[in-house]
Amino acid sequence: MHRDILHLNIPAFPIALARVINSFLRERPVAVAPSHTDRAIVQEGVFEGMPVFRALAFCPSLTILPPNPRLLSTGMRSLIDLSSRYTPLAEPGSPGRLYLDLTGSRRLLGPGRDAAARLDREITDCLRLRGSVGVAGNKLVSGIASRFLRKPGVCDVLRGSEKPFIAPMPVSILPGVGSTRERILLTDLNLRRVEEVTALSVSQLGLVFGPFAPLLHQRARGIDPSPVLPPRRTLDVTEESYLIQEQNSDEILLAELCRLIEGCGFRLRRLGKGTGKITLTVYYIDGVSSRESFALPSPADNDIVLYAAAEDLFMKACQRRVRVRGMRLTCTRVSARNRQMEMFSSSSQTDRRAGRSDALQDAIDRIRERYSTGSVSWGRTLDSKFQISNSRTVHRSQV
Repeated sequence: MHRDILHLNIPAFPIALARVINSFLRERPVAVAPSHTDRAIVQEGVFEGMPVFRALAFCPSLTILPPNPRLLSTGMRSLIDLSSRYTPLAEPGSPGRLYLDLTGSRRLLGPGRDAAARLDREITDCLRLRGSVGVAGNKLVSGIASRFLRKPGVCDVLRGSEKPFIAPMPVSILPGVGSTRERILLTDLNLRRVEEVTALSVSQLGLVFGPFAPLLHQRARGIDPSPVLPPRRTLDVTEESYLIQEQNSDEILLAELCRLIEGCGFRLRRLGKGTGKITLTVYYIDGVSSRESFALPSPADNDIVLYAAAEDLFMKACQRRVRVRGMRLTCTRVSARNRQMEMFSSSSQTDRRAGRSDALQDAIDRIRERYSTGSVSWGRTLDSKFQISNSRTVHRSQV
């Protein structure tokens, strides 16, 4: 059976999303870069990797936008939801890129190029995003085809013509050929096009590239047997908050961190699970983010235990003298909590203290379940009651 693999590619995805929500940006040059210094690196727009001051020298009317992780996540989720109408086999890549496997759906959806054209129209009509869709018999060639067109549209590579399609292209289009290997191919071997790589045998390439030679030779011929793999789903608990007014007060930020802990802990206990790792991400007002993680010695769900670990993460992550826009707390490695007491405990007083802490936590949870989640809370959260508007979600994240 012939495979029908689609690769959806929306160039400069963060900029495309910003132009959707702000019509003022649609006819202006835009770049995405942290705004804390003129020497920050451009992430999207102009030339990726260029310092901001140089980009502004080339284009004085350039609009610099800070990174917006929340918008990027929402846009990618909308893109996946729309594409899932065609097939459940969807593999997200970098933001704005998505592989779809339509193999076996020809009688339902028609030929791959027809389904790709219909998907392209729906994305334009529903999301107001324009991109390119590559259609081929494997992921490698469909990914190359989606970047082949200069304008948005559909590029369909006929089955059996994968090798001649990529033959005249530069060697840099092959996955795994980074700057170091490209320099070897260009300088040492004087190989500039893909067809020149296929002219060599695996043993000849092996003298330079070693174990990577068979895979390089296979990819140069347009062969890629790798399947489209939907992301593995694991149960993660996430709490996220964004401040109405940006803050750099440790008291207010730690109070909000405690509220995030309350939300995560309450949901973990309702699931009967504990978390083995917590990750704190701090979003600054200039678009920069900082992330720290900590692995717990055993799965935990008690607010006091989680807060002690999260407070240390906050002190490590929040080191800049810039106001904070929001925070995100993620609990991963979720599994059943081991509540069995140690047989040879070093301190019976420690066990009694832990038992009282669990009993207090159970009492608080019973009050919340009977009245509401906001009926009782830890005193540490009082500093942020009227400072922060938070949005909380529990979901199965994709890893």
